[in-house]
Amino acid sequence: MRLWLFTCPDNFASEYDDLEEMFSRGLTRLILDKRGRGGNAHATFNDYDRWLLGLPMELRDRIWVRGTPDMAEELDVRGCVCDAQSFMGEVPESWKRINCVAICKNVKEAEVLPEWVAGVLLGPVMHPLSAIEPVEILGTSLNVPSKTPVVLCGGVDTDTIDEFKKLSPAGVASLGGVWNYADPVNAFIKLNRLVNSI
Repeated sequence: MRLWLFTCPDNFASEYDDLEEMFSRGLTRLILDKRGRGGNAHATFNDYDRWLLGLPMELRDRIWVRGTPDMAEELDVRGCVCDAQSFMGEVPESWKRINCVAICKNVKEAEVLPEWVAGVLLGPVMHPLSAIEPVEILGTSLNVPSKTPVVLCGGVDTDTIDEFKKLSPAGVASLGGVWNYADPVNAFIKLNRLVNSI
């Protein structure tokens, strides 16, 4: 099982230092997902391109961007993460060579994905630590589909990781379980250690 980390939605002063330290301490999967300017839910290509300049080029192979496969290819990152509906129906052939992870809100969405989709980000399983409002959750009694590697998200932290492990996913993704702490690097180290323990 692997730990995937979402970027903090907002930029902050020591962000790059913290991320570089996390990469040096075992972070292998970072989902670059930032808020856009002017109230947009997600940042633009130019925002992401500028953001990536703050990290060494060799780390791009460990980054999936929240956006389209075309954006991921142009930014020269490992892959993309986007809503499952984006992969349904006709898609450009070029998308099929990109490492794409589909965001699914339920198991049914995950079960009907095309075979070329590399992974599923399924959740929220528990109430996300970063959510302000109540959200609909899947709960820990769900059956994880096995056709495509599944990464579970929503409520992942040191107190809940054992519940996630019982579901035997390929990985778990955390946002609030790291960034809600005063020392996110230490929070990452503790969570990563628990994810990788037997």
